[in-house]
Amino acid sequence: MADRPRRIRTERATGLLSSVLGVGIVLALVGLTADVALGLWTRTTVDSVAYDAARHVATAPAGVPEHQARRQAVERARALLGSYGNRVELTFEEAAGGEVVVLRVRAPGVSLLPSLVDGGPAVGAIDRRIVMTKEPA
Repeated sequence: MADRPRRIRTERATGLLSSVLGVGIVLALVGLTADVALGLWTRTTVDSVAYDAARHVATAPAGVPEHQARRQAVERARALLGSYGNRVELTFEEAAGGEVVVLRVRAPGVSLLPSLVDGGPAVGAIDRRIVMTKEPA
């Protein structure tokens, strides 16, 4: 019988699988972090703009009709939000007694991840009411 040459086992490419998995996990975590940060930033921006719109109506001068102040507030809010403002619903509600301004804000969340990955509601979705007392004239 002839002697078979021995195969020399090297450690070449042994870290390939662990490296690929490690890079994949890091990329997934960075993507998730960016998704959450964008959602929270969007929520904060919409909330702030809606609060300013309600304050604009609550502090409107006595000579300005309320429907005009509301329309101006919504137009300004949409302008400040840019193209995302078209997806935000700003609705003023009638309050008993007329001493308060009630603004309902609905905005969809923003997600960088595909809908198959996250599966749930996007981060930053808003559905709330802002209630503000009117300033005396």
